[in-house]
Amino acid sequence: MDSYSNLRARAKCNRFAEHNGIELTLIETDHVEGEITVTEAHLNPMGMVHGGCLATLADTVTGTAVATRGRVGVTMDCRMDYLRPAVNTKKIRCVAIPQKIGKTITLYRAELTNDEGALVAVGTFSFFLTDKPLPNFEELVERAKAYGQTQKSE
Repeated sequence: MDSYSNLRARAKCNRFAEHNGIELTLIETDHVEGEITVTEAHLNPMGMVHGGCLATLADTVTGTAVATRGRVGVTMDCRMDYLRPAVNTKKIRCVAIPQKIGKTITLYRAELTNDEGALVAVGTFSFFLTDKPLPNFEELVERAKAYGQTQKSE
């Protein structure tokens, strides 16, 4: 089992991210990448990827990067700058780039790009690192699977 399997399981426990189609594609210490395959549900009425969708992707990816430290972190603040409309793209990719890793406060930059690699948005996210270690998400996933199988058999 690799050192990031618990973080991959963490992603499976993030129902909101799952609902939005967020997939984590790379997990390394302080560095995470993820993406959304754009569907009709991700678009605003003008046919562009909704800004809230971009912010959700950025928060999920940067939050996972914070979790590579092995402690529970919570978003303190976020700011998104939308640079160009995300239109006619199949995927939006996000990279979390650490700006400052402190004992209790971390700051990340999220860069979101379209299929051509053009920057569509950037975000700045600050997180508070608690003293709590991450839960065993692998165990939570197994419990959820077992619960689902119990529900199906009833």
